[in-house]
Amino acid sequence: MIPLLDRRAVRAIDADAAGRLSVPGLTLMENAGRGAFETIRAAFPDALARVVVVGGPGQNGGDGWVVARHLVCAGWKPCAVLVGDRAKLRGDALINFQALQSLGVDFYAVQNGEFSELDGALSRASLVVDALFGTGLDRAIGGSYAAVVERINACRVPVIALDLPSGIDADTGAVLGVAVRAKLTITFAAHKRGLHQYPGAAHAGELHCVGIGVPAPETADVGLMEARDVSAWIPARKHDAHKGDAGHVLVVAGSPGRTGAALLSGLGALRSGAGLCTILGRGEVRAALDAKVIELMTAELPEDAAAGVTRAIEFADDKTSAVVGPGLGLDEDARKLALGLAIELPLPTVLDADALSALGQDCGALRGAAGPRVLTPHPGEAGRLLGISSAEVQADRYAAAMRIAVKTGAVVVLKGARTIIAEPGGGMRVCPTGTPAMAVAGTGDVLAGVIAALLGQARAFDAASAAVYVHGLAGELAARGDSGLLASELAQHVPDAWVRCRHRA
Repeated sequence: MIPLLDRRAVRAIDADAAGRLSVPGLTLMENAGRGAFETIRAAFPDALARVVVVGGPGQNGGDGWVVARHLVCAGWKPCAVLVGDRAKLRGDALINFQALQSLGVDFYAVQNGEFSELDGALSRASLVVDALFGTGLDRAIGGSYAAVVERINACRVPVIALDLPSGIDADTGAVLGVAVRAKLTITFAAHKRGLHQYPGAAHAGELHCVGIGVPAPETADVGLMEARDVSAWIPARKHDAHKGDAGHVLVVAGSPGRTGAALLSGLGALRSGAGLCTILGRGEVRAALDAKVIELMTAELPEDAAAGVTRAIEFADDKTSAVVGPGLGLDEDARKLALGLAIELPLPTVLDADALSALGQDCGALRGAAGPRVLTPHPGEAGRLLGISSAEVQADRYAAAMRIAVKTGAVVVLKGARTIIAEPGGGMRVCPTGTPAMAVAGTGDVLAGVIAALLGQARAFDAASAAVYVHGLAGELAARGDSGLLASELAQHVPDAWVRCRHRA
């Protein structure tokens, strides 16, 4: 996995360099700026005639001045724009700014709300380098700085951000007032958490990480998953395997008019390697399912909730894992059934959709569950579990996912672009796979089945993580553009996604 750092961990790298390693800050700034210059030159070889470096008075600005100096040394004529008071330049940033001035680089300043020189420079720019703010920014951008960001965003040339786009929170990916929209972000030393959650990911564009000459952590509490991780968590099937070895998934799902959710969960389970899958449907649901299934098996649950819980637990006797919730319904009996099984089912179980709605803020009761639990909320469901709005969930998805994991003692899959998987012990993983085409009914039902299939092969955190990665990759393989994908088509590509993971490992 690729470690994703918060601003505290980034500061620790700098402190370690200055203390234990005795590497001067000026050296770190030089390495960062030179690495950024080399990346820019490789990515935009034909757009270097008039690079405009827009920097603030802090360390991020210093990185920008190093980029500009290397452009001069390579024969180009950049210009530098300092936003803020020159008297506030300090330390390494001041040294590099003075060096740039000594080379005769065109210099402009933005002070007291005067933007004419900046506007002129941007109108002539072939490329813009954003070096206003780095990882230390933790409050909304306002005043002249906000106006500069808006002008950068109005440019019709590529924008390259140094470390992260100015205005993006390094920890959460939130926009702090306004934020630069970059075509390329060159981040230093290690990837930052905020670059891998939206809206930060959208503002960052393409990402490239540049070393600064000191070691970065090899592990972190949050990691970006890779295909080789999936292959390590879920071993390939043995050559002499039979269906009994592959696990039997129990799906408690479906209600009148919503049997498709149950079918998609079962299909996800089989496509991800389960040997057998049985869907338990209440009353008339079972008859409706029988008319639709081929590879899946069905059985009937009583309409009465208490009797349904008892019957489902009996069915669980020889099963490997379970899914509870997709399309189950929100009537009183359905809610009682979901709640009863959430606590009492003695299997590793995925709780999805209507099961999450039934739990609501009482989800802390899951700490007494009879087996491991994986919760798969979308932001709205996550908000209901925590008693907050979906907007509050989205404002800091890392914190929301971990809060639910700690509250419930369960593994949590917070769905959405760059899905986060959290375990109560403190670890989190981010999934880089997926496509906007997956924003369609039923894809979450497929995911629940994929997770359940893997719960019989690995611990819950690894199973959920691998399932999310493979599910997203299957969506990429199945999609034909950014819309029009059907959930059943995604399920059909799950085996192809597994092959890709094995080959990439």
